Amino acid sequence: MVMSRAKNLLTPVAFALTLIVVIEGLKRARMLPVFVPAPSVIFEQAYTHRAVVIDNLMPSLRTAVAGYLAAVVITLTVACIVTLVRSLKEPVYSFGVLLNAIPIIASAPLLALLLGNGPRMQVVITALATQFPILVGAIQGLSNNAPRQRELMHTLSASPWQTFRYLRLPMALPYIFAGLKIAAPLAVLGTITAEWAGADRGIGAMMLYALFSYDTVTVWLSVLLCCLMACAAYLLLSLLEWCALPWARVRGGVE
Repeated sequence: MVMSRAKNLLTPVAFALTLIVVIEGLKRARMLPVFVPAPSVIFEQAYTHRAVVIDNLMPSLRTAVAGYLAAVVITLTVACIVTLVRSLKEPVYSFGVLLNAIPIIASAPLLALLLGNGPRMQVVITALATQFPILVGAIQGLSNNAPRQRELMHTLSASPWQTFRYLRLPMALPYIFAGLKIAAPLAVLGTITAEWAGADRGIGAMMLYALFSYDTVTVWLSVLLCCLMACAAYLLLSLLEWCALPWARVRGGVE
């Protein structure tokens, strides 16, 4: 099991390193366009201007985490209510689909006019970008329990809370974590989009300023930082899932 986990972790890392080496070689051979810098140049830019990078990275991390946690708390609460009140399932699903169908890049300026360009607007946009996968995973998971298991809980005179605690929630956790893992990279995307709508600092703001000044190296550095944030968020949720679902780990259900 440990070897399998190590292999699953090392495979994408090895692929990324190989890709970096290939791009570096192609750039040195002058086989790439001028607007694609060599990875070594991007890493040098990150090291030379590390204070600027950190100064823009921290606000983006705070916004992404705040928006993600807000979406998790609100969406899981709504999913629990929907599980108890079945008639709300279709309206809540429809509203979630409607929110997810609205392009974040289009709603960001409107929310900026309504809420201003401060952190509150950025957190709201991040939460909106994140909510739908969590909602679908939570509702599907909490609704996924076999009739025989419900009958067993009824035979044991379990209260609704005990049924939720010992049946619905454990069976829903794999679905919930699936939604959480999908939503984690979306939180980064929502944060970057929110910063494009108006922010003084952040990776999105750094990217936007670099675009306007034709600083392609900084643009690619911003893209790389976004990818690293998204991958780190996904890996963190995968680790939490592995720790929280020992029974699935034993069955081999959590890779």
